[in-house]
Amino acid sequence: MTDSDQLFSELLYLLHHNAFSALDNMKKSKDHSSELVNVRKLIDMVVMLKEKTTGNLSEEIDQIQDMMLSELESKYMEKINKSSENESA
Repeated sequence: MTDSDQLFSELLYLLHHNAFSALDNMKKSKDHSSELVNVRKLIDMVVMLKEKTTGNLSEEIDQIQDMMLSELESKYMEKINKSSENESA
C-alpha cells in the first residue's frame, strides 16, 4: 500500500468511525433528527469521495471504501427504522 493509499484509508476510517460513534451516541441524545442529519453528512462525504476517486484508487482501497460505505448505509437505515418505530409507539 502506498503512502497516499494509507492516508486515504485513514481518512475513510476517520469518517467511518465518526459516523458510527454518532449513531451509537443516539441512544444518549434526545434529538435523534440532528444526529441523523450529521451522520448523513458523513455518509455523503464518503459517497462524494467514491464518486470523485472512481478509477483512481487501488483495488484494495476501493474494496475498503465499498465495505465502509455499505456498513454505514446499513447502520444508518437500521437507526432510521428504529427511530421511526419509537416515534410511532
